[in-house]
Amino acid sequence: MRKNYILCSSLLAVMLMFSGCESTQGVDTGSTANTETVIVADSENEDVLSSDNTVDDLITPDGENAETVKKEIIIEPDNSYIFEGLCKVNAEYDETAGGAPVDTIVKELRKDSYEGMVLLSHEVTENTDTVKYKVIPTDISDKARPYIMCNVVFTKEGDEWSLSSKEWSEWVIKRNELSGSSWVTDSEEAKDFAKLFESGFEFKEGSNVYIHIKRNLYLISVLKNDDPSVFETKFGTSFGGSIYYINDEENKSIDFTCTEGIVNDEGLLSFKLVTDNGEADFEPGNGNSFISDGFYKLCISGETDDLSKADVIENLDTFEVTSKSIFYGEWIKETGGQNGNVSPELSWEKVDGAGAYAVMITDLDTDDYFLHGYRTSDTTHLDLGELGDDEFLGPIPPSPHNYKVYVFALKEAVDPGLRVAKQNCHPEHLFDLLNKDNPGNVIAYGTVTASYEYLGRVW
Repeated sequence: MRKNYILCSSLLAVMLMFSGCESTQGVDTGSTANTETVIVADSENEDVLSSDNTVDDLITPDGENAETVKKEIIIEPDNSYIFEGLCKVNAEYDETAGGAPVDTIVKELRKDSYEGMVLLSHEVTENTDTVKYKVIPTDISDKARPYIMCNVVFTKEGDEWSLSSKEWSEWVIKRNELSGSSWVTDSEEAKDFAKLFESGFEFKEGSNVYIHIKRNLYLISVLKNDDPSVFETKFGTSFGGSIYYINDEENKSIDFTCTEGIVNDEGLLSFKLVTDNGEADFEPGNGNSFISDGFYKLCISGETDDLSKADVIENLDTFEVTSKSIFYGEWIKETGGQNGNVSPELSWEKVDGAGAYAVMITDLDTDDYFLHGYRTSDTTHLDLGELGDDEFLGPIPPSPHNYKVYVFALKEAVDPGLRVAKQNCHPEHLFDLLNKDNPGNVIAYGTVTASYEYLGRVW
């Protein structure tokens, strides 16, 4: 276990959010399909298994309101594979069609800064191979996962294939947990924000600077370059926030707006913060750390004596959560609401002093933090399909959404009939709920995140 001093939105205690994960742990794609018996929704209710529709307003782990039937679900193997640990090759990518060898494509296109790369398809003519692929850059902020859709052309001269041209066709930045987030800067970055206050203002050494983004960051729209082969471009957006400067002698704040920024395939996400006095660049995760909303409010309140008593998870231990239901950063298709509604397999480390665990799954890319799953457990494992229809609602997003699983280690078990709202299920609210009757009940937490897209298939 390691200490986590970056208060992530994990504050949402009891939640095993079924969301995007950095794990590249894969399912066994070479084995025969296995059969699982799980509880799924009645066919009359299949249309309510999306983030926009609910069976009822609350999820309970005892299934008191659920009408369920047992149905045999076949888990189909994913015929994709990972090439030398560097690149996922989609099942639809037909190597027998000829074209540039996969090792040539990966050698030319893969960068160390990529968290992942997926070869999606290719069209081969006699001496030309047009490859469509997806890039997942490393997200240093851990709060705004991007992906880039690209097209490249390889040409053949003699027996050798070489890169002829490349361009990006789509660049998507998920706002995820950025909306409503708060950050504390280090001393060097803090100096850059002095220009946003009145003319001549200088920050004193030892002062703290906090940046808060309001919950009005709804859209990041990437703008095309004149040269589409260059993977660095501006984006448009519109939101506001506040900057707080605090030391023992003074406390200042100023509001900012943001309408643009820059992204690239090295993982850069930089916002241009503007006030009446100047502008400065803010790169989440670089020179600053994410902090929880509760800790942020305490810091700017000036009530420093209460910080050590606060029920925030800044200083909680963390542990690893893994899932065999994640293949190269994506949940297997059967976890979707219309592809089986099978809850994911989950495992985590045993925590000393823990008498129970609370698991929650939530959609990071909806405005109301929609809850997809909830279960309390006295074990460190949940089998594939273990959650019933009353406990798990599989996602059906029309575009890639990230689903995050939170596992909270509890000193004592909470009421098994605890009712958790499915909407506005923000992690901090859940964290408070788990501690409500027993302050300090949450002693550690772990998370895992992966994406899902419903198109009748998953990338």
